[in-house]
Amino acid sequence: MIRFAHFADLHLDAPFREAGRSGYSRQRREDIKAALERILQFSRAEKADFVLSAGDLYEHLYTTKNTIAWVSQRFSELSMPIVMIAGNHDPYVADSWYRLWPWPSNVVVLSEDRPGIFLEAQKTFIYGLGFSARKQGKPDLNKVPKPKEGCFNILMLHGTVDMDVGDQDYSPVSSEELADLGYDYYALGHFHTRKSYPTLKNAFNPGSPEPLGFDEPGDHGFLWVEADNPSGGGDNLRVKDISTAARRYSRMSLDISDAASSDELKMKIAALLEGLDPDRDIIKLSLKGRTSLVIDDKALHDAFFSQWLNARLINDSKAPYDYEALSGERNLKGAFTAEMLARIKACPDEDRTRILKDALILGLEALETGRIESLKEI
Repeated sequence: MIRFAHFADLHLDAPFREAGRSGYSRQRREDIKAALERILQFSRAEKADFVLSAGDLYEHLYTTKNTIAWVSQRFSELSMPIVMIAGNHDPYVADSWYRLWPWPSNVVVLSEDRPGIFLEAQKTFIYGLGFSARKQGKPDLNKVPKPKEGCFNILMLHGTVDMDVGDQDYSPVSSEELADLGYDYYALGHFHTRKSYPTLKNAFNPGSPEPLGFDEPGDHGFLWVEADNPSGGGDNLRVKDISTAARRYSRMSLDISDAASSDELKMKIAALLEGLDPDRDIIKLSLKGRTSLVIDDKALHDAFFSQWLNARLINDSKAPYDYEALSGERNLKGAFTAEMLARIKACPDEDRTRILKDALILGLEALETGRIESLKEI
């Protein structure tokens, strides 16, 4: 049996420019390092045969020598091979740490200079398709060798799979093209949320071990893979998500249209935040709807979020419509408002009345802005 860890898109020394509690950016960079520690600790405890890093291990523009020295030391403490490819954020360029750093003997960086390696003790062949520039087009899959008989074959790729990326800047391929190569496992990187591919059941993208922004919600980690040896075309794989993330990003919205007082508004916010952890959750809360309440954004933030590592309160609420004034306007908006008010007044059904009121708000927003901004559900 082959047992290995597959991670990608760690992004060591990412800048984290958004504001938070004092020391926020430094703490988030430490979170990323802690995620790598968890991956390596798990791999050691479970006696992994090897570890795969499928690109974007670090940020080429920001990563310091001290960080690379720390990573190298951690890698050297493992007895198993660590096989890496470069990504678009850490490309294999002239001044790449992949080229310049004296990595320990158990670390292998696959590149155009050395695209493949056979791990004899593990009876595993690994071929890598990483980045040699910040952007690059479709990889030449004709250069990929045929799988070696009698061993487990892995193709590592940092890039986009089954996506129309237009300018073709991030190594695009299709799952059909990968399947034709006949490898036993496709260790992918580039996307920061986990992806699998129904038409290629032995290809996996683990996502980022630590989330980096609000476009990466939910839990994050790496993949632990067990596979019978030799090859089994994907039927022999057991792939498990292992969580490593210290934080969790969430976008939230709250319709405050029916909040009758400031106290009721605070109760609504408190109910929405129930169960969240100020030390784990990083949130962006938007207040929506139409209200006559005077909202003190700073007072609300101080009341609820002063102890959070990072939380943003955005007041997107608007003043309520003056329907009577609108209905008297001699234009399309006035005619629409007058007609809807008449229908609401004549409607005997409570549920239908609610729908008509919602339709009035949505219609006015559409007439004013050309789009519907209200989050109130019909």
